[in-house]
Order: sequence, then structure tokens, then C-alpha cells
Amino acid sequence: MAVLEFDARTAEVARAMAGRLAVLAGEAGEAGERTGRESMPDEASLATGYPGIALSLLHAGRVLAEPALIDAGQALLRRSAQATVEKPLSGAGLYTGTAGFASVLLDFSAHDPRYLPSLRRIADRLGEQIAAEPRREPGEGLPERDFDVVAGAAGQLAAAARLCVALESTPGDPVHTAAEQLTEYLLSVTEPDSRQRVGWFTPPHHYPAHPGFKEQNPHGLYNLGFAHGLPGIISALCAAAAAGIGGSAPAEGLARTTAWLVRHRLADDLPGAAWPSFLQAEEGTGRPVTPAGRRSARAAWCYGAPGIGISLLSAAKVLGDNGLEETAVGALQRVVDWAPAERFIFAPNLCHGHAGLLTVYQRAYAATGLASFRTMAEDSLSAVLSLVDEDRPYLVADEPERGQRVDDPGFLNGAAGVLLALCGALSPQAAGWDEIFFLTPA
Repeated sequence: MAVLEFDARTAEVARAMAGRLAVLAGEAGEAGERTGRESMPDEASLATGYPGIALSLLHAGRVLAEPALIDAGQALLRRSAQATVEKPLSGAGLYTGTAGFASVLLDFSAHDPRYLPSLRRIADRLGEQIAAEPRREPGEGLPERDFDVVAGAAGQLAAAARLCVALESTPGDPVHTAAEQLTEYLLSVTEPDSRQRVGWFTPPHHYPAHPGFKEQNPHGLYNLGFAHGLPGIISALCAAAAAGIGGSAPAEGLARTTAWLVRHRLADDLPGAAWPSFLQAEEGTGRPVTPAGRRSARAAWCYGAPGIGISLLSAAKVLGDNGLEETAVGALQRVVDWAPAERFIFAPNLCHGHAGLLTVYQRAYAATGLASFRTMAEDSLSAVLSLVDEDRPYLVADEPERGQRVDDPGFLNGAAGVLLALCGALSPQAAGWDEIFFLTPA
């Protein structure tokens, strides 16, 4: 995989950031004093807990040739495992539960085969957990957490598909069965009903407790963000297709869902495709309202053209669809052509920040060879480095709102994710971590 050239400043920041995160492998009390927290939240979750930090230290230790960082990552992974014994993970979600822990353990087992027996056990547990999880069938609408990347079926399927490949699972193995069930479920979720509503329609009574949802979308919505909407489903189906799960059905579903997404892009005269964060549902029918005069979403992984473009690029490769690839490239290039202020990106992190753009455009450059994508990745790396602050506990802080800074060591919104993006910029070997982030193999 093509990556950015080695940069001494990047290595310096990565080494310093890894050193501060490695402190968390010490006593919990000492870590609490340094972070201003009494303890790490959700110790075994990928999004905010120890597994994501362990993953970043594994890759940093390998890239920077510092075995002590790998040792610290292994210590945090053990703490995560202990936490699941004391308080078993209640869900199978990628960022919230067992699928995330298994995904991190998969990377550790690739580094050290001694983790393979544990990986096989956790894969079986994940398969059994997915099989036992009740699922609402499409009908009158679903909450996003049922199908999304963060907690739902999309993230679970991507993790299960990766495990099937790594462990060479066969039909009948718990994780293989789970992957087949999740593929079938997501395909059913993307089918239109007789009223031309697709199954992942979300009615107001299923909205998360976020301000503005009901006011902006009074009759229901269709989420178009990678983290919680259709692009994540598309990428999960790409993962299933790559793993040979479900025969030809995932590709057939991809053709249908990508056509739907392209059809519902913003109607404007600007080059390249763009989408809003949501499509509003029409009163009475619940059908999606074709966006006209709407503003595009911010330029991030979680919402906006970067996350959508990278999912369409993956689908285009699976389908061999040159037209779809052109749409994906156009969406990604449109963000490149925006002035930085138009992108509304100011945090350093993966989810909604510059590290996410760095990772998106590194993969896009590797897939297409377009020089503008390489330049965008380099600019995003420079933006991350410009936000380093020696006075912050982890050198970078999340900024969920302008001027509101949060010291977070975690994967999705914190320093661990930033460190992984820096490692990917330093080494082709480390860039492979992004399979967790994009759900699909590079």
C-alpha cells in the first residue's frame, strides 16, 4: 500500500504520543491522576477503552522499533480481557462490544501467533453472541443502532468477515454462521418496500437523544453518514463479498444500494458528488425526499463525502463498476477542491477530524494513484501536527465543538486513533490497521 514518505516530525510526535499512552499500562490510579479521570470508561470497548489504545501501541512499537510500546499494548489488552471477565461485554458491536475486541486481538495474533487460541475462542463467542442477539425486522422503521457501524449489524458483519478469513472458518463455525446471518439481515434492510421506503428508514420515535433531530427531520430520516447510515452498510457488504460470504448476494445488494445512494445525492451544478448528513422522510409516506437546495455534510469520515466516497470506491472495486468509481473519485475530489474552512474540520481525531481525512486520502491515493489525493493526505497530516500541544496529556485533544477541548486517549475521538493515523503515514505495514476503520480490506 502506498503511504506518505517518512517524516521526522511525524515520527517524533508519534513517539511522544505513544509514550504518554503507554503510561496507561501502569496502575489505574496513576493513569487517573494524569488524565483527570477516575478510570477509563468502557475498558473493553474499541471506541473509548483499552483495546483501541493497545492497538495503537502495537503498531507504534513496530513502526518505531520500540518493543516496550508493544509490551505496554499487550498489558492493556490483558486488562481489557480481565475487564470482560469481571463485566462481560453485553453487546457484539464493533465500537461498543465483542466485535471490536476481537478485531484488535486479530491484529495482535498477526504479530504474535500465541494469541491465536484466544482469537479462536473470542471468534466463537462473537458468533454465538450475534446469533443470540434479537433483531428487529424491517417494517415500520429501525433505530440506527440496529444496523450501523458503531454498535449494529454493519460493524458486526465486518468484524465477523475478517475473522472468517483469518481463521479460515468453514460453514457451521459460529462466526461463519453469524456472518451469513448478518449478511442476510443487511440485505433485507436495504430492500425497498411497497411504499418505496428502504428498511433502514428511521422514524422519529427511534431517534437517538441528539438535539435537532426531530426539528430537522419531523417525519423520519435516512442516515447518510458512514458511522450510522447507508455507507457503513455498503462497506460491510463489501467485506462480506471479499470474504466469500453469501455467494453472489452481497454484490447484488451492493449494486442496488450504491445506485440508491448515487440517485439521492445533492442536486447542484458543482463538479463531483455530495450528500447531506440525512435525507428527510416525506410526511405520510416516509419516502426519502430528494435533496434540493440542501447543504452538503461536513467533510469527515463519520458524515460527509470522505466516508461516502471511500465506501463507494470499495464497492466499485467489488463490482468492477467504472462509473461508480468515477462517482466516488468525484466525491473525494470535491472535498479536495473546497477551501479548508468549507470542510468544517478542526479536530485532530479519526471520527470527525484531520486524522480521519489523512487515513481516507491515504487509502484513496493507494486505490487510484491520483496525486491530488496524496497532496490531501499530506495536508491533513500537516494539520494534525499543527494541533499538537505539549501541555495536553496526550498531545492532542478532541474538539467536539469549537473551543471545547476534551483530553481523550481513545480510538475514535482521541489520541490512539491519531497515533494509528501517524503510524500509517510512516509505514506501509502499519497502514493495514485501517481495515477496522473502513470495514474492508485495502
